[in-house]
Amino acid sequence: MTNKTKKRKAVAVFAIPMACLFASSMAIAAEEPNYDFSYEMYGPVTVMIDAGHGGIDSGAIGANGVYEKDLSLQYAQTIGAMIQSLDPSISVLYTRYDDQVPWVDEQNTLDFEVDDLNGRTNAIMAMAPTYVLSVHFNAADDPSASGFCGFVKGEDASSQAVYSKVSQYFQEMGYSYDRGLMTTMDYPLQIVDMNMSSSMLLELGFLTNYFEVSQLSDPSMMNALCMQVARAYVDTIHGV
Repeated sequence: MTNKTKKRKAVAVFAIPMACLFASSMAIAAEEPNYDFSYEMYGPVTVMIDAGHGGIDSGAIGANGVYEKDLSLQYAQTIGAMIQSLDPSISVLYTRYDDQVPWVDEQNTLDFEVDDLNGRTNAIMAMAPTYVLSVHFNAADDPSASGFCGFVKGEDASSQAVYSKVSQYFQEMGYSYDRGLMTTMDYPLQIVDMNMSSSMLLELGFLTNYFEVSQLSDPSMMNALCMQVARAYVDTIHGV
């Protein structure tokens, strides 16, 4: 683990239709695969996306000045929009859709991190989605540290399959390198552990690495990476 503490956040639920978030003209930097939507064997599938941090909690601050809370929100919304563009039958929900974390009284809270994590967890438990994706970015004292990684429950085969595809698709496009998939048996995470859903916390790269944060902040690269994450979920759901 790096020196960046991963917050175990919770939330009061905010579910918003993904289709409203992005105009149909949004550039997608990867060709969309064709899927067979005639599969009655699959019940309604819901992916709930948690944009890490928010409000008074900036998360990590990038070498270029970007706040993790802002980048995680952009990525969360873009991934959600792309999941629905690939398969409109998949419902996409969010824990937050702007910089507000209204489940925490920021003026009077005695422990923002605990209240925030509990609020996010409550939101996830209330919605009971099929999948949970918590979007984060990493940081380290060593500015050369780079790469992506994930955290899942040890018995969560579905999230492990999603991560495997994320890693494959990222490496096919030549993005960074895979630091590995870890389980919460070694690194407990409330946002992953305290729900009944197939859940993953995904660290998409290091904000303290100037080259990597520059890549992550680039709109074209953001769209390309988000498409690969969306593909990983839709492909897993479709058994591809």
